[in-house]
Amino acid sequence: MSLESVLTWLEHGDTNYVRSALINLTESDRKSLSPKVRGWLTRGNPTRVSSTHAALAVLATAGGWRQAMIALDHAFGLDSSFVDHAVAILQARAPSWLPHFVDALLEDEGDWNWRFARGLVRAHAVPEPDHPEYFRGTVRGLPDYFAKDRRPLIDQLDADPDLGGDHLLRMLSTEGTGRLLAYHDNFQESTDEYYPEHVPFPAGTWRVTLVALTQQGRLHRGSLLDAVLAAPLRDWAAADLGWYVGMHDALEPTVEELIERQSTYARLLTVEHGPSVKTAQREILRMLREPRFEPDLVLDASKATLGRSDKATVAAQLRLLDKLGKAHPDFDIADAVGIAADHPRADIRDQAAKLLGRLGEVEPAAEQPDPFAVPAPEPWPPPQLVEPVATPDELGEVLLGLMEEIDAIEMERAIDALLRFADERPQISDLLWARASQGEYYYDDPRIAPAVLARAWLASRKRFREEEWPIVLGSSAFPPQPAAPESFVGALGRRLTRIASAIRRGTHPSVALPQTTDGSLDADVLTKRLSALGRRQGPPELEVAVALLRVPPADRANVVLPSSLCKARVISRALASAPPSWDREVVSHQGLDREPERRIPIFRDSTGREGDALDGILARPRPERTLGAEVTYGEYDPRFEQTLALGATLLPHDPDVLAAHAHPPIPAPRSPQGPSSERPGSRRPGAVAHTQWSARVLSSDFGASGQGRPCPHRCARCTPRPGQVRRPRWRRVGPARRTAFAGRHRGRPAGEHRTR
Repeated sequence: MSLESVLTWLEHGDTNYVRSALINLTESDRKSLSPKVRGWLTRGNPTRVSSTHAALAVLATAGGWRQAMIALDHAFGLDSSFVDHAVAILQARAPSWLPHFVDALLEDEGDWNWRFARGLVRAHAVPEPDHPEYFRGTVRGLPDYFAKDRRPLIDQLDADPDLGGDHLLRMLSTEGTGRLLAYHDNFQESTDEYYPEHVPFPAGTWRVTLVALTQQGRLHRGSLLDAVLAAPLRDWAAADLGWYVGMHDALEPTVEELIERQSTYARLLTVEHGPSVKTAQREILRMLREPRFEPDLVLDASKATLGRSDKATVAAQLRLLDKLGKAHPDFDIADAVGIAADHPRADIRDQAAKLLGRLGEVEPAAEQPDPFAVPAPEPWPPPQLVEPVATPDELGEVLLGLMEEIDAIEMERAIDALLRFADERPQISDLLWARASQGEYYYDDPRIAPAVLARAWLASRKRFREEEWPIVLGSSAFPPQPAAPESFVGALGRRLTRIASAIRRGTHPSVALPQTTDGSLDADVLTKRLSALGRRQGPPELEVAVALLRVPPADRANVVLPSSLCKARVISRALASAPPSWDREVVSHQGLDREPERRIPIFRDSTGREGDALDGILARPRPERTLGAEVTYGEYDPRFEQTLALGATLLPHDPDVLAAHAHPPIPAPRSPQGPSSERPGSRRPGAVAHTQWSARVLSSDFGASGQGRPCPHRCARCTPRPGQVRRPRWRRVGPARRTAFAGRHRGRPAGEHRTR
């Protein structure tokens, strides 16, 4: 059959004629026509064939259920007649893949998909599926939302009488049905400002329809009531249970029906869903005076109800037990009431105590809470020796651990080993490469650093260029921009980027590994490391400068440097670094247009410089240039504390410089009239505690010797007021258990600091 002849009858206006022609296609015609008609729906239709006819043609020529699904996924403007024609075509073809096609229709959860699947079942083309969506989809698949005249839902159900009875009961027993029923009934019973003609129509709700079916005898009332009561007993979400409570009230069960199901109502007292518990309490009150009522069931279940934390449910249960005790005085309710005596709400405890008093029970003595006492600060653990990585295999394990959790000392061990083992490979190279390449990190996640370093170590040096290994540790929020190179966080990234470049060039000696876990390095140890350097490729100059910063300032002059390193600028800068000359200034900052203006103190070093990474690590002369970006660093990254910890290992003997760097990223309270808007413990879920280094950077307990040296700037959030409990206050400081950044306003620096 030629394409011209096919187009002649596909463009015909009578769909019945098109259906008959499609049913009479031969197998060879189907194979030749199938790619063309699928393309009309997926790639564009250059013909005058309607979308409905093209979808029918896809179903008539499909070679499998996946091809047949194109008709439902890409067609538009379908109506109820499409389902009748499509069912007739597939019933005539009777392909072997039809049951799989029905399952695929139900997986997509569309209204037309359910109607199509139901049409195939009604035509006996496929057996009734056991798919949950076949029953759950009845809620929205049966009603005709696009009909011009709104008809009662029971009339639409009459058009498919096989859906009554067991099908509706299974619909109510399927998880997820409850919220769909609630959406449907709320829409039918409410108005919509966008559809003025839409008025409340109770006859269109499932609740009214099910009650009408029971009244007509077409649906067993007892089975419907059992299905409604069973829903809260299943492990379903609360959103799936609210409709069943309303359905129960609409049924208005009689006392006889309650007595027959009193064990079920007693079990409802133990469920988590509050409205279901209240329904059970109300119905049990109706049964108290009945001769066949069994109080034991309620007493046993009341223990779970009285153990709830909410007030209304527990108070109602105490009133229920009071009435039960009066109606059945032979039953002891004191044990159950005693559970409420330990309730967190004082009024519930008083209610329980009064009830116990009427029962003649002695009120249990309330436990007096221990008086509040400020806990003593935990002493810092003594520093431990840092062991260098011994083999490339151990280095691979260290990098894998860093890609899971950043630790500042472990990062320094990795940097030291990467420089020494740059030309060697571990046995887990493939695993390490896959982990470093496939890891998905946000642009300000510090775990980017070990991933990039691992790739720089393992990648072929012929395929990749040196500039392809940048490491950026921080980023501003809006617009997202990498951390400024002259900022502290930017300088940390520049240092790690240089490490990656050095790894690409081959093996280097390493001299900057801290000697102990407090970040310190003795002058004699550094001199010994430098004296062991040969005439070949030396260590990166920035790493020598970092090593000098780890030596106590009084001992730096005792370090003996090789003549080849004495003239390097960064090394001379590290040796000549004098104590900063601090200037304090409070500047105004406003982020977005609608954000309130904030007053933020900054500390500048009038003798500082800006240039290379070392200048960014040391105090800067113009921090206000990057203030707007720095206050947003880590705004959406719960691991920003770990980034600060990486910087803390570089300046173990300069707490004043660290405090100056830490002030901009740690916001002050937004309102001068009250405490910070970021409550203690408000850190985002998933945020992890950083190492002790970040705590020491931001703690007033930090000092060169670790023995209680105060913050050099003496700001209010670093120095607690007399009698103030020192506790974490801001999100980024929250995990530091010994940190004390409290106070409503920032104070002024010490008198020896110049203040503007």
